[in-house]
Amino acid sequence: MGRTPTSFSMPDLENGKVPNKYFGAYDNLFRAFYSEKLDLDDTNIATVLSGAMALIDVAESVGSAEIIRESVDIALLRQGQVLYRSIGANALAWVDLGRRLQSPTIFKEALIHLVGQWNAIDIRERGQLETSVREICERKHAELDITKQGMEMRMLGHYPGFLRRNIAETGHVGRTTYANDIYMWMTVALFRQWFAQNICENRNLTAADGGAYMYRQISAGGSAYLDHTKLATFHQYFPMSPKAKNVLENHMNSLKAELQIFPGELLKNRSQIDDSHDPLPYLTCAIIEKSDFPWTPKIPVIPATAPKPTTGSKRRYEDMDEDSDEDFGYLGSSSAVQTNGHS
Repeated sequence: MGRTPTSFSMPDLENGKVPNKYFGAYDNLFRAFYSEKLDLDDTNIATVLSGAMALIDVAESVGSAEIIRESVDIALLRQGQVLYRSIGANALAWVDLGRRLQSPTIFKEALIHLVGQWNAIDIRERGQLETSVREICERKHAELDITKQGMEMRMLGHYPGFLRRNIAETGHVGRTTYANDIYMWMTVALFRQWFAQNICENRNLTAADGGAYMYRQISAGGSAYLDHTKLATFHQYFPMSPKAKNVLENHMNSLKAELQIFPGELLKNRSQIDDSHDPLPYLTCAIIEKSDFPWTPKIPVIPATAPKPTTGSKRRYEDMDEDSDEDFGYLGSSSAVQTNGHS
């Protein structure tokens, strides 16, 4: 059987001549054929990108993209932070270049920024993404939302340890024992009101920034939210003595300190941008694996056949279902949080 000839198309011509911008690209393509160093102008990100795009266009037109991929990738990566900040500023364009170039670094970097910015990207712009890339972004964004939902539920169901009561130890739990902790109960209620208002105003996981600003407030604690000024507004409606105000504020700071650990994983910066002095206005915590790359060969998954439970095991499953506390919603989550040390 004869081989099907490779189809290709020449770049646009001007009066029958190849435009000047492709002269250097063809020269570099021939250099690549003979394993010679490419002549890309890496004066700045604009010049190296222009040369790289022209070279990729020419190489793809003659079915030779594989030959120039590594050299172009290296030339771009030499730009360091300039490259990474350029990717963050225009991830939609860079993710397509990373896919065409099959560059793990560029593609992964662009994906991290796209997932972090996903809520703010117009649906029409999402539709312009190559199908496989859009599917990866949607899947990673959905996975991240599940993580955020779990974290938010744990925070809303969190109680400081000393508020819990154990009737087995005390023998009796009366009104007085709860009254002794009234200021912490007020603190918990005030925090949850603040959190609920943020949800209603779309500042949590549904926000354009994916909840980045709110999660950073919680992680910072202290005066980052519900500070002395905000509590003063609260006291306009619920007056207290100066001593009581201090007690409430101290309890609020204590609760904030316990909650600081919850957003930890979501605030990790997995991009290559150095944001130590200027955090990006969205989350860059998406985990991108090699298996997520469109060009990585996919291994078919063969579902395993689960063995049928025996009579004894079936009885145990039924018992577990009857005894579960699933119907208690986030209160069940709160219990797990306290038991596991806020993890």
